[in-house]
Amino acid sequence: MNQTPAGDGQGSGTYVGGSVTGNGIAVGAGASARYTSMTAPADASHQALLQAVRDLSEDLRRYPVTPETQELSASLEETEQQVTSTGRAQPGVLGRLRTALEAAGGVLGAITSATALGTAVAGLIGG
Repeated sequence: MNQTPAGDGQGSGTYVGGSVTGNGIAVGAGASARYTSMTAPADASHQALLQAVRDLSEDLRRYPVTPETQELSASLEETEQQVTSTGRAQPGVLGRLRTALEAAGGVLGAITSATALGTAVAGLIGG
């Protein structure tokens, strides 16, 4: 669908063209978009893992950015992507997530979502 630019008479305006599939788009000051395409997690353990990953990702946004929290954020994103695309998290991804959780533990303290994620990971890889 194409639309001609709508403007305020001073050279500004909006143009919408083409189509978008499988993405989220946000436009404007303070806008945000989130797109989640999800394959159902393979089992209850992976469902719990996915929920814990999402909860901690949300909580982590309220913490100061440190090298440890950056690494944890990247590991959370990798884990969520793998579970949503395949229904499972592979042992290597879970191991990296566990290591990132342990490294960021001092920054995060004992927040509930970090504890829940640690429990979910331990249940899947043992320990």
